[in-house]
Amino acid sequence: MHIAYGDGETRTISANDLPDNDNAAGERFGFSMDTVDWNDDGCTDLFIGAPFENWSNNTLPDAGVVVFIPGSPAGLDVSLAKNWSSAIHGADSSKANTRFGWDLAAGLDAAGEPYLVVGMPGRDTTTATGETLVDIGSVIYIRATAAKMFNQNSASFSDSFEPGDMFGYSVAASESGFAVGVPGESAEFATGTIRKTGTVFLVGHNDANTTPTQIAAWGQGSPDVNDHYEDSDMYGYSLDMVDYISTGGGASRMMIAVGAPGEAIGSRTSAGLSMVMWSPGTGITEYRYLRQDADGSAADDAERGDAFGAAVAMVNRTPGQITSVNTLLLTVGVPGEDADGRYEVGQAQLFSMTEDAAQENNLVREKLPTTSFTPADGATIGRVLHATKAQLFVTAKGATGPAVYGIPWDNLVAGGTAAVKAYTPATFGLTNSDVVSFGASLA
Repeated sequence: MHIAYGDGETRTISANDLPDNDNAAGERFGFSMDTVDWNDDGCTDLFIGAPFENWSNNTLPDAGVVVFIPGSPAGLDVSLAKNWSSAIHGADSSKANTRFGWDLAAGLDAAGEPYLVVGMPGRDTTTATGETLVDIGSVIYIRATAAKMFNQNSASFSDSFEPGDMFGYSVAASESGFAVGVPGESAEFATGTIRKTGTVFLVGHNDANTTPTQIAAWGQGSPDVNDHYEDSDMYGYSLDMVDYISTGGGASRMMIAVGAPGEAIGSRTSAGLSMVMWSPGTGITEYRYLRQDADGSAADDAERGDAFGAAVAMVNRTPGQITSVNTLLLTVGVPGEDADGRYEVGQAQLFSMTEDAAQENNLVREKLPTTSFTPADGATIGRVLHATKAQLFVTAKGATGPAVYGIPWDNLVAGGTAAVKAYTPATFGLTNSDVVSFGASLA
């Protein structure tokens, strides 16, 4: 994995650089990442997911591990890095194929205390009758002094696990709570089973001594949600969320963006959609329903295989303040978009999430620097997105190789022309042939 510090310094870290770890084929070190000041020393710490790590002396294939690297005034201190298995934090034991670290979300709660949410969608369970249910999935919620593993069958949760649910495939969090995506969830009806329709859980923070409490759970066919269940929608495939204060003022709320890249729009399979919900901490309300061919997305059309919603990235540029049109923003990735005679060039579409904003969007690909980015087949722009208060980061595979671009928000919402940051393998002293997944995750 590659780190670019704010002062311009760069660094590359592999598992080989860490105590009690080493490089191994296929472990996907860096598959997921997030940052927080975990130890309250004023420095940013880094969490790294390696969900295909073969744990316990290679006896547990694809058990997964999360690596904690503390920050220091001089940067990340790999000499103090720790390997966290699921058994160390909350699980009864580490197990093969659980893929612990598939996704993770770190931050500070409203009291300023750190938390870490880790998904392991490959977790299996065995029933009282001895039946093994594969890939039900689980989440481990970690605080400084405690951790708790839970799933859909846990206390306060309004569902039950089934094979293939993949609970914890995606996770997102804010000061007020966290969300868990279950894109493999099926819906049972008298007329039959709708498979991989997907669902999402919103959960409140606690001290992790007990199971966190569900705030809400919903899918596309839930009451007051503007859609219906369909096979392979994979609602909850991607998630992001922020806390915000409405333009009308009042108490802080949570806003949750959900991607369903498998959604069919008419006969256009996997065209995709995104929904946005808000919650004051009790229940949820649908806020926006976004598709390429509706709701102000006139700049584009829904097409087969676009996968609109494969990634979502939310930002509140002015946390703790009343939001405005250009401060509460959602970017939706469309990595399957074909354009200009190119196959899967990709796109990302930017929406304002304030109540008084017109339901329109800005296209992100057009803001990439033409001097360094030439569209190419398979660029898949929108496959990976990351939003900070200053910039939107986008991974793209151009004609000259992979790159990560940091676009200032004012370039996207206010006609700004500031320089776009570009990071390539060469930024870190590497060649394109040295890397096969540059920009596969961002934090």
